[in-house]
Amino acid sequence: MSAKSVNNHVSVKQLLSLIPDEALSRLAGETCVDHWTQHLYGKSMFYLLLYGLADADKTSLRSLEDIFNSRRFKFLFNLDPNQTTRYNSISSRLATMNIAFFEEAYKLVFTLFRDHFSEKQALGYNIVRVDSTMVAETANKLEKGMHVGSKTNKKQVKYTICLEDILPSSVQVFTEQSQLNEDLTIPSTILKMIDPHPDTVFVFDRGVQSRKAYEDITQKEWMFVTRVKENTRYKVVEELSTVKGIQIGNLIVEADDWVHLYTGDNKKTDIPFRLLRTRNEQGKSFLFLTNMKDATAEDIIMIYKKRWDIEVFFRFIKQELNFSHFISTNVNGIKIIVYMTLILSMLVHVYKKYNNVGFKTAKRRVKIELDDLLTVLIIHASGGDPTIFFHGP
Repeated sequence: MSAKSVNNHVSVKQLLSLIPDEALSRLAGETCVDHWTQHLYGKSMFYLLLYGLADADKTSLRSLEDIFNSRRFKFLFNLDPNQTTRYNSISSRLATMNIAFFEEAYKLVFTLFRDHFSEKQALGYNIVRVDSTMVAETANKLEKGMHVGSKTNKKQVKYTICLEDILPSSVQVFTEQSQLNEDLTIPSTILKMIDPHPDTVFVFDRGVQSRKAYEDITQKEWMFVTRVKENTRYKVVEELSTVKGIQIGNLIVEADDWVHLYTGDNKKTDIPFRLLRTRNEQGKSFLFLTNMKDATAEDIIMIYKKRWDIEVFFRFIKQELNFSHFISTNVNGIKIIVYMTLILSMLVHVYKKYNNVGFKTAKRRVKIELDDLLTVLIIHASGGDPTIFFHGP
């Protein structure tokens, strides 16, 4: 199945069919996720979390317990009908499971969905937006987290995500106080990106000011666009174009130069960058920095404006996929839930795009179609009499 073959419509059944059961079994073997357990295997937990996050408005350990113990759930995902569990067992398993299984499953789903559904983006570039969001919980509940402000009794966990088209392509979870600094977290997440295309452009906001980060990305031969502060110090090497005075959107271009930036210790960067100085109609300055020497000034500004898409994505996963709520307060469990939430987000996001509906509608219909699919399977398996499935002959 490809983006062109679905004719602007895709079903949950089609999307689930792209995630091969045998591939999950292979990953479970490779990561040894099922060692030392007699229940709640890696594949079972994968399906439980995927279904549970889609099924409930506010997923909890007790709601996951109810889902796992239902015959409907075990039938849908071909699990042992005699196996049961408790919420505390789910909590313990989240705290100890090998995170590598879920990370590799996330990479697998991303790669499969990108192959089937990614399309050429605007301006001819593969634009990857990069940003961070924070989720807070009372300090005595979270195992680890950052303190933000001296008067609050909360800890926060930071999630930094790369968004490629409609698919999250890289994620990292940060809990250390020093990792509040975007100079550390955004470059780290970019460098973890899954197999970026040659025409990929990373776009991030001016929270990243590290000259070393700009140089590290450039040395990878990757492109980026960002903003820098108005008082950024630099030395002009070359004037790149004669676009001074032209208007792009609501911005007027004042200068377009190839420059060396100054570092904190008053040294110049070894690598030159392109600095586009602009001003809006109210006189406020906006400085755009990139390593894209041959792109037009208009392309650079329009690429940066695409960064807003990741803010929409954060709002979607927080409001519709319970991302602002901790199911597990253990760091290992938090990371597992992140990977599973992003897998579900890909299902819902693709469904939204190819069925031309909103996020709320897409989430609701994904759940409805899962239930419809389950009902059809039950009726088929019971020869038309569902009471046989639920109560036996």
